[in-house]
Amino acid sequence: MLGDLQKILSKTEQVQADDFIHAANLLLVNQFLYADRPVHRDSYFLVSSHVDYFRNLFEAIGWSLVYQPDEAYLGILPQGEERVMRLRLDESLLMLCMRQIYEQKLENFEVENGRAFTTTDELLRLYENLTGKEIPNETRLKEIVSLFSRHGIIERGKADETDPKNLPLRINPVIRQVVVEDYIGQLEALCDLEPREESELLEESTDETA
Repeated sequence: MLGDLQKILSKTEQVQADDFIHAANLLLVNQFLYADRPVHRDSYFLVSSHVDYFRNLFEAIGWSLVYQPDEAYLGILPQGEERVMRLRLDESLLMLCMRQIYEQKLENFEVENGRAFTTTDELLRLYENLTGKEIPNETRLKEIVSLFSRHGIIERGKADETDPKNLPLRINPVIRQVVVEDYIGQLEALCDLEPREESELLEESTDETA
């Protein structure tokens, strides 16, 4: 890997080794990078310009590089047995509901640049209607939203002053990477579980990677 990096650096003076280290660390921390996010932009274009290098780098530690130039994002997904996400039940159900919302808006041509826009109120209504379970309280919902935001699955907007608890959400196209196709079947299966049980039914799928 160091030899490959030196070859790249020898051909350009525009980037340094530290830029590659920063981009790799940013991917490990955030999992997905977006061209339209200022904090991601430089690293996104660095990785997208050297896809083969970063793909080989992450494969060496058990990760697959996902690159979707049409939707202007890239990221990494764990391989093999590690592809199963260990989530709590409410986290799993909310993620499945987000995939449902994404698909509905896609069918209705309401997706913009690969992103679907919704709110926490809309998400919780669907959660309650589909699962029949009590919705997470405000504190718990904030924790889950923060978790999904850290992984780049959603982006949080600023709530309107007249409705401060109803957060705007942008569901990113990576939702289709982290929730497999049979999300309705998974949702039905999870509804039969007790709240204390943790789920391992959400598998990070790379079927649609470039």
